[in-house]
Amino acid sequence: MNALVLTAAGSSTRMGGQVKKEYLTISTGPEGRVSVLSQSLSAFLSTKLFSIIVITVPEGGEAAARAVLAEDSRVALLLGETGALLFFTEGGATRQASVFAGLETALAKKNTAASPDSTKSDDLVLIHDAARPFVKAETIEAVIERAREKGAAVPAIPSVDTEKEIDSNGKITRHLDRSSIVAVQTPQGFALDALVRAHRAASGDGNTYTDDAEIWGRYAGDVWTCPGDRANRKITYAGDL
Repeated sequence: MNALVLTAAGSSTRMGGQVKKEYLTISTGPEGRVSVLSQSLSAFLSTKLFSIIVITVPEGGEAAARAVLAEDSRVALLLGETGALLFFTEGGATRQASVFAGLETALAKKNTAASPDSTKSDDLVLIHDAARPFVKAETIEAVIERAREKGAAVPAIPSVDTEKEIDSNGKITRHLDRSSIVAVQTPQGFALDALVRAHRAASGDGNTYTDDAEIWGRYAGDVWTCPGDRANRKITYAGDL
């Protein structure tokens, strides 16, 4: 079983905060209004590889998210074709807290749907930023394949810039070897049960983690990479769209 946690609980402050970036329009056509959120969701549904999908939303934001998705006719069509179950959960104050809430929902829904005699422990979950609407099926499938083999996988692309480490005053303190530096993207894939346990541990350790790979690396084991895609960019500023 594959689950997806699609993160859309942020405030989009770097976009100006007036309209959530996940709700912005990419295009309009026969399918209706294609938003950043509906395009991201459709990319995963089109693979027909997911049984449970959880979208994290701001507090009280489920109705707005449902309304945005309803404008893109592909969403209802793909949900009907795949039989995937779609759920919403309110996020927290940080991305880490929001993903944790989404994971707990995904695990609960998986356990509810499982038969009483089921003993499968190879269920995967992919965590994806809804603000990356241009993810391709090849990337999704590569993450699933690598995560099923290794337990944890993230798509990565080589760094094209010369990276430096600096201190709080802006002085360069270390010159990094670009050949060993990569930029990681989402979706990030993991064994579901193990990632939930790792998030539970991380939620009480007082640290802040920038992504799920860091949490897995701290509490569950090694994280492996698979090829990413430069087109899989994240919508962060108005100019990105």
